Amino acid sequence: MMEIFGNFSSALFWFLVLLTPLVFVHELGHFLVARWNGVRVDVFSIGFGPELFGWNDKTGTRWKICAIPLGGYIKMFGEHVLEGESEGDAPPREMTEEEKKVSFDQKRLSQRAWIVFAGPAANYIFAIIVMACSFVFLGQSYTPPEIGTVAKDSSAAEAGLRPGDRILSIDGDAIGRYEEIAFKVAMRPGETLLLEVDREGSIMTLPVTVGSIEAKMMDKTVQKIGDLGIRYPFPALISKVIEGSAAEQSGMLAGDVIVEVEGTPIEHFQDLQEVIAKAPGELFSIVLLRDGSPMTVSVTLGETEVELRDGGTRIIGMLGVRPVLVTEVVKLGPVTAVSSATKWAYDLTTGSLMAIGQMVMRERDSSQMTGPLRIAQISSMAAELGLGRFLEIMAMISVSLGLINLFPVPVLDGGHLLFYIIEAVRGRPIGERAQEYSFRIGLALVLSLMIFVTVNDLRHLFS
Repeated sequence: MMEIFGNFSSALFWFLVLLTPLVFVHELGHFLVARWNGVRVDVFSIGFGPELFGWNDKTGTRWKICAIPLGGYIKMFGEHVLEGESEGDAPPREMTEEEKKVSFDQKRLSQRAWIVFAGPAANYIFAIIVMACSFVFLGQSYTPPEIGTVAKDSSAAEAGLRPGDRILSIDGDAIGRYEEIAFKVAMRPGETLLLEVDREGSIMTLPVTVGSIEAKMMDKTVQKIGDLGIRYPFPALISKVIEGSAAEQSGMLAGDVIVEVEGTPIEHFQDLQEVIAKAPGELFSIVLLRDGSPMTVSVTLGETEVELRDGGTRIIGMLGVRPVLVTEVVKLGPVTAVSSATKWAYDLTTGSLMAIGQMVMRERDSSQMTGPLRIAQISSMAAELGLGRFLEIMAMISVSLGLINLFPVPVLDGGHLLFYIIEAVRGRPIGERAQEYSFRIGLALVLSLMIFVTVNDLRHLFS
């Protein structure tokens, strides 16, 4: 019981650490552009419900922290007119000339649109700044986009990809790191992509229909993602020998290079995995290089049970060693970091839109949608993995927050922008009653979505 409470407390703490800055940044975007355009802001609130504490600044804005920390808002003078509200049952009183100068609804259409757009834009700018700073001070992982192994009967094998091929671009988008291949492919199972490949100096273009695998996510859920069936060529160099494993019992050490197993040459770590998996419990002769000198050890393999895609299980052999990861962490210069962070945000946005489209077309399971409970769980897990991973998750949620708020749903920023587009076309605003009904429908949609994703979260957390 105490463990459950401790996990919940940790998840809640890191959720608030992650969410509060994103809410503040979003509302700050609205606030700054509103002030730049001469609009009076009456309230800047982090959270909803009863006020815990607050203060007034010299312009009259009430800054406050409220009891329910799941969002925030700013209240601009004159904004209620936009939403068809009135002061009680009495008709709205006539504004003075001074009040009109600072009223939101009295501003030009373009000014109102920029104020509304500034919130989502601030989330994108914040995400880019966070990732750029991470790339500068913590570094960006870099692995050359070279194919090490091609799985038999995979989509890559059918397309003619070979070990040693270097992927230059996917559908015209340049690929500089191996990590980008998985990112580009993950959201596109079943689609045909054009891969530009460098094969020993010859450039060729190959069409590849993306396959799929079931992958375990950070929150322990299993999702269907796109996969080409290629892996990076990790060398058969041991970085760690697992305590109590067959490898430890045979005398293997970190730093050993495995060159041969039962007469089968080993070039990459994947070659070793394939040979070992087929022989649980068997006695093997393994040739090593230790400090450049060859030696032979005898190993009785361990065994472990793994889950198969069809839900069944299989016993495979286990040696008990970890490979050396050849991924480098490269610290980028400021200009390159901003460029890479902007590309990262763009790729994340297009990937998210693609995933949403697949859910609408029922090509992707909507149970994969994540709500506040799983975001809290992911926040806590990311914090345990270190600052770099936590900042990446924060930036990802910031992009998602900005993107969702741009959807043309009344009560969201995108809904307001849609009304402004209609106003620009018609030459006059939509009627107050139509706006009121639209906001009610939009609120119902948002609440329904929140209930749906929360039920999803509970189902995953208790499964």
